[in-house]
Amino acid sequence: MPKYLLFLPLLLLLHCEREDQLLLGEWRGSLVTENGDSLKLDPREITFDFRPDNRYHFTSTLRYSEAGTWRYDSDYLFARDTTQPANPERVVAIEKLTVDSLVLRMQADTAERIVVLLRTSPITPE
Repeated sequence: MPKYLLFLPLLLLLHCEREDQLLLGEWRGSLVTENGDSLKLDPREITFDFRPDNRYHFTSTLRYSEAGTWRYDSDYLFARDTTQPANPERVVAIEKLTVDSLVLRMQADTAERIVVLLRTSPITPE
């Protein structure tokens, strides 16, 4: 039995890498809620493009756009916008991540915002 425990760290590492790979590609918003209520905006204006070199591009409503670096760790997405100097790293919880859907949860002041995104790019083989 103890020799099987030697493989546990390797399995955990592979599990994290696999989830990390699921983020790669292009995503488009399909639903945005705040404190459980749908927001009156076009969620399709929200897009993410996560690249294998850990760069990302994000667009949102009102022609907002940013780009920078990203990393994934234990169901959290860490992103730093590098288009403006001294931007802090943002942390967003990943509630769900599958090959075709991504659900992000973020806190802003007293509001909890949920963003549901669907994959728009082909799935790349591992």
